[in-house]
Formats: sequence, structure tokens, C-alpha cells
Amino acid sequence: MASTKDCACAGAGAGVVVLFPLMAHGHMNPCLYLARLLSTRYPSLSFILLTTSGNLPHLSRCQLPLNIRAVGLPFHPADHDLPPDADTTFALPQNLVTRFNHAVQDSLPTPFRDYLATLLAADSPLLCLIADMFLAWTAPIAEELGVFHATFYSSGPYAMSIYNSIWINLPHADGRDGDGDEIAVPGVPGVTVLRRQLAPNMRAAESMPDHPNCRFVRRQAECYRHSRAFLWNTAEAIEKPFLDLWAKSNGKPVFAVGPLFAAAGGRGTVVDNRDVAAECLAWLDRHSPRSVVYVSFGSQNWLTPEEAAELAAALERKARPFLWAAPAVNQAPPHAARRQGISMVARGWVPQTAILGHPAVGAFVSHGGWNSTLESLGFGVPVVFRPIGAEQFCNEKLVVEVLGAGAATAGRAAETAEVLEEVMGDGERGREVRRRSKEIAAALAAAVADGNDGGDGVGESLRALDEFMSLVSGRR
Repeated sequence: MASTKDCACAGAGAGVVVLFPLMAHGHMNPCLYLARLLSTRYPSLSFILLTTSGNLPHLSRCQLPLNIRAVGLPFHPADHDLPPDADTTFALPQNLVTRFNHAVQDSLPTPFRDYLATLLAADSPLLCLIADMFLAWTAPIAEELGVFHATFYSSGPYAMSIYNSIWINLPHADGRDGDGDEIAVPGVPGVTVLRRQLAPNMRAAESMPDHPNCRFVRRQAECYRHSRAFLWNTAEAIEKPFLDLWAKSNGKPVFAVGPLFAAAGGRGTVVDNRDVAAECLAWLDRHSPRSVVYVSFGSQNWLTPEEAAELAAALERKARPFLWAAPAVNQAPPHAARRQGISMVARGWVPQTAILGHPAVGAFVSHGGWNSTLESLGFGVPVVFRPIGAEQFCNEKLVVEVLGAGAATAGRAAETAEVLEEVMGDGERGREVRRRSKEIAAALAAAVADGNDGGDGVGESLRALDEFMSLVSGRR
């Protein structure tokens, strides 16, 4: 990580930066990494992590630096027909995730506006607000109050360009229904998707132009116009054409500042159960290099019990040891599907970056969430994708079709096991995927190089972050 003397804004003086992530682990974690990175590079500034009051206990366990404090806004999930403990989207089914997003959009603008007004009345200048990509409603409020607003994308521009275009334009609502149909993505030149690649709720929206998610994404697009800059948790090394396309289509500056988990040195999230973490790493220590499959479907995705049992059994038939992370109670495969000693199921939160960085791990079966995808790319671990929803199929397309660092399956357990054997084996396909994975890992490491190790200087992503801070402090 860069020292203070290397930072373009180290002498910018006192000021406040507010970061406001969506209340979902896949969004909060990269925002935590960003907050830690900023607090280290700009120690003269103060940083506020804005969330809802129910999330303050989680943030209190993250051992935040002294110049970062968490502030909670009032939010009552039960008032919106959500479970009373739904302070995040963790373990919510997809229909309730959409309801959660609408509930946040409907209930938080007034307390958010009031809090910004309080900050503006304080002595320290409010330099900027960095708000999550799913909190675009904050942009018009910030503009009205004269606050510099930047949108933070915890996903990549390739995926979000496709995701937004499909929800806004519904190009698949063409009267056809063949799974193999190629669908051109409006506004994203040269990119097509197959109908079978679309998330289930996208398929359902073919006959529902007023689908709740259509309304949400279209409202987001309207609000984006009030934002003054876009920060992305990605690197030019893997997505420069799509960053350029986003900048051109939106007419606002774009800054690729990732991968943030690597830029922040892995410090950001909290592991709630250190016993589970230690058990996972001790189990991996007993296996030879590149022999273990890591399986995880993130914090709010899961296979059906039947699908989980089939995948576990298929891996067992290959005698392939696997570590399966199951943070939610319904994410683990049934015990009957596993033989003693072949596999480990970790119930609870696991140290994913430490697992992916362990030499025993040879491949990752993943839903394709961007955090998991970026972490896997950062450690040079090939991904075998099993998308479940959201923009995950777009991340699969990027890694498999554009970067060549992973493999796709149709979701069937037997096929997944066969593809894993190819990716982890010594054949031509496995060697090529691993070669590309290592090349991309080196490029991502270079993007967040801090210049303190005798290398080629500060990486492109850290330079982009400094350029952004110079912009908001009026230095450019």
C-alpha cells in the first residue's frame, strides 16, 4: 500500500468524504476496502461510512481506522413486508431482494437528505459523497445540496453495461423463445447474449414491461445523470474498452480503482467465526498443490438441495476433494451426499481471499458474483461458473469469452465435474486457462502496485484514485 508521501492529495487539508454502500455484503465489502484504502492514502481527511442502524454492529467488528466512523440511518424492514432482521440482503430470495431495493429507495431519501444537511453545516468541508451504484437516488439530492456525487460500482463495466441495457430495453422480448437465440445488446457494440444465459427474472420480464426490476433500473439510469464521476472496482488491464465505452456514453469521468481487495491489502471485511477460518486453512494444508476445488455461491445465492446434492456427488465420483463454503444455513449440500474425508463444508463465513490464495486450491466453482470473480482473477485461480442471478452471467461471459480465464457450464452437475477435470488437468485446455489466469493475476497486481517494493512505480488503479481525489478537492 502506498505511503502518505506518495499520495497526490496528502496535503489537501481537512475535509470529509462520505461513502454509502448498498446494504448487501457484496456491496459493503468492496466499499469497506475502498474506505480503508482512502483512509491510508489521505490520513488528513475524515471518512464516514453511511449505512442503516441495523448494520452498525457488523461495522463495529471491522476495527476501522480512527479516521473512519460509521453512521446509521433509520430503516425498519418490517414496514416494507420484509423480515424484521433484513438489514442486508443476506439470504433473501430474489423477489425480496428487489423489494428490499425499492424499500431503501422509498424510505431513506429524507433521513439521508437531513444527514447531508447536517454535515454541510459543520466546520469541516464535505468534499464528496461516494454512493453505491444501486443508490443512484442519492445523486439528485447531492446535486440539489451542492455536494460532489460519485457513483461507486462494485461490479465491472462490461457486466453492468449488459445488465442495464437488458433491463431497460428488454431486447429479448421479441416473441421468440429458443434458448440458443442470440440477442444483440443495445448500446454495447459487438456483444450478444444467448437467451439461456439470462437470469430467471430477466426471462420472466419478457412479458412484463413493468417488472419491478425494470422500473428500478430505469429509475437508476435517470438518477445517474446527476452524478459527476464513476468509480469502478476493476482495472483497465481487464476492462479498458468497456470503461471507455461507459465514459463516452455517460459523458462523465471514469476511474478504475480496483481490485480493491488487493489495493487494501485484504483488510476490510470481518470474519465472524475464526474457528471456521482456522479449520478451513488447516484442512487445505493437508492437500497437495492445485488439487482442491473451492465451491461458493456467495452471500445471497444457493442451489436447490437437489442441485447441491448432485454437484457434491459428482465431485465425489471424481474423487476430487472440495471445500464448500455455506454462510447461510440453506447453502450446504446434504450430508448424505458426501463421504467422510473427501470434502469439507464450512458453515459460516470463511476467509475467501486466504482460501483462494492457498496453493492447494486449483479451481473455483462460483456463482460469478463480481467480488468472487475479481478475487479469483487476482489469485490466478480459474473459475468454473454456475450463474444464478443478477449480472453473474455477464461476469461469466467476460471471464470465459473475453479473458479466457475460466469455463462455462450449463449448470448440470455432471458437466460441471467434467469441466473441472479439464480445467485442472494437464490437457491443452487446462494449461491455457491456467496460463491466462496467471497473466491476468500479474496484471491486476501491477494495477495496485504501491511503488514501495522497488517495482515500476504506482499502479494505474492507485493513480486513478489519486486523480479522482484531486478532482473532488479542486486540484484538477
